[in-house]
Amino acid sequence: MHYVHVEAVRWIDEDWPGWVEVHLNEADGTVVSLIDKVPVFDDADRLAPGVEFPVGLEFPCDVLEWARDQVGNRLAVIRLHFSVEDENGRTIFTVGASTLTSRP
Repeated sequence: MHYVHVEAVRWIDEDWPGWVEVHLNEADGTVVSLIDKVPVFDDADRLAPGVEFPVGLEFPCDVLEWARDQVGNRLAVIRLHFSVEDENGRTIFTVGASTLTSRP
């Protein structure tokens, strides 16, 4: 399974279950804002009340395609798990391969 690096940057609502804003950096430098419930982004209790932001997280994703940019950097077209989408309804993003990790 693949995971993309994201950063939780602020609380939207701290009341249970909590809503948090998370940023995803696309390969072209665009910073994508994702907002959802804390349990969607964090299954390890890193986003507890009183946490100091930003908090680095790894979010599960599917790699749909590998590509290269104009200068040869490896890119991945990914779909985020749990139907997480940005404010425009996008669930598919292009990220630098270095922002991905994989583990069983």
